[in-house]
Amino acid sequence: MKHLKTFFVLTYSLFAFDDAYLNMIKDEMQKSDVQPVTYSLPKPNHPKKLNVQKSELSTPVMITDDKVVTINKKIKSPKDIKIFTSNEVEPINYTNTISLNKLQVSEKKQKFFNMILPAILISKENLRLKRERVLSLINTPLESMANSDISFLEALYKKYKTHDIRDLANRLKTHPVSIVLAQAAIESAWGESRFFKKGNNIFGMWSYNKNEPRMKARKSRNGKAIYVKKYASIADAVDDYFAIIGRGAYKSFRKQRSITDNPLVLVNYLVNYCELANYPSKLKKFIVKNQLRKFDKFKLTAIY
Repeated sequence: MKHLKTFFVLTYSLFAFDDAYLNMIKDEMQKSDVQPVTYSLPKPNHPKKLNVQKSELSTPVMITDDKVVTINKKIKSPKDIKIFTSNEVEPINYTNTISLNKLQVSEKKQKFFNMILPAILISKENLRLKRERVLSLINTPLESMANSDISFLEALYKKYKTHDIRDLANRLKTHPVSIVLAQAAIESAWGESRFFKKGNNIFGMWSYNKNEPRMKARKSRNGKAIYVKKYASIADAVDDYFAIIGRGAYKSFRKQRSITDNPLVLVNYLVNYCELANYPSKLKKFIVKNQLRKFDKFKLTAIY
């Protein structure tokens, strides 16, 4: 059983090693664990009073073709990362990442979470729109479907490795923002991992396709080179994260998120996600200490 458990963890882990990567993550987590970060409580939604600078919104905030239109933005310095103090978040898609290591601990935490937050909400909204369309088709016979709906379902069946429409709807569900933020901070060592800074790879996702953008890890496994994915933006990395959770070896986690949205319960079912010891416990403590459940109340701005 011991060897079987080890094989299972190594096989299904989405965590990618680099030079002393596990140790680096532990060090970075400890350095940033000196003091808790504080946030302003989200204010009630008041779309008409939302302070939106036209210069920041180069693209209208809207939905088209079942997808949120995003505001692509390059980060040149930490000042470019917008801090959201209300529960309405603009769909900003940062196309690169930067090191936040020179900032004070509390500011570093706040900037990191707000850098990742919009991408999570964009991805969750896009998946919600897809799921609603899937649910609307559940009772429609195949012969009665429009060709566009058939193509839509076939693409999702292929991506999520299922041919059952109800199972597909379940795989398209998402989970609380707090869990994703906690994993992002832990897996990227607070944004200091090489994979994060050079490839927007927040979660250490491996690459098995030589034709996709990727980068080589400095360490190998069993004599074979390890590659991790490179993403064009933070939103692309989050999209891939949700897809892998939706189709990977996380059946028990997917089942539980259909039962509860309590992040402190759900993290218990992510035991095989990472090779760090006591990973669910670390996630739980991280969410509580950093008050991440506040972010579960945040939504994309209502100006659609």
